[in-house]
Amino acid sequence: MENKYIKDFVITIAVLLLLAFGMKNYYTYQKVDQIPNQSQYKSLALGETLLNQIQDIEVSIKDRKSFQFTVTKDPLEQNLIVKTMQDLEKQWREEVEKMIRLESTVIPAEGDKLASIAHQGKSEMYKVGDTFMGRKIEKISSGKIEYTYRGTTGTLAVTELPPKPEAISKSTKKQNHVPNW
Repeated sequence: MENKYIKDFVITIAVLLLLAFGMKNYYTYQKVDQIPNQSQYKSLALGETLLNQIQDIEVSIKDRKSFQFTVTKDPLEQNLIVKTMQDLEKQWREEVEKMIRLESTVIPAEGDKLASIAHQGKSEMYKVGDTFMGRKIEKISSGKIEYTYRGTTGTLAVTELPPKPEAISKSTKKQNHVPNW
């Protein structure tokens, strides 16, 4: 019979030891986890997640300081895919300014023949023998000029401006005024 009590006694001691070790572990963790109020580092103590968030923000700020923006448009503009009226107008004007275009020719009865040539948003008058954009004017006739450029001859005829896109031309056309009487 004594063996029966010894078995119960060993099980009871094992359970008590497990409880004792569990309580000791819990209180030890509590002491390590808490910073004493009298500690000079109490105000500096941060949780692990907060410390990681602060470090991420610091890295982000450093990256932004060294980043060079190469975008010509405002990145905060909401309609970057859809071109605005101003964008279409600007694109059309840039296209016109890039063209080398003969606007008109002037052939008087007496005096020099003149040609009005537009390029880069400016119109200038030229006569036979003048050069524009590296091209020498050889002959001016009604509605066209002949020029030489690096040993080859070419002609430039009077051309109109390219038509504006429909979206721009619709907004700039005046409505026919119809009286309401």
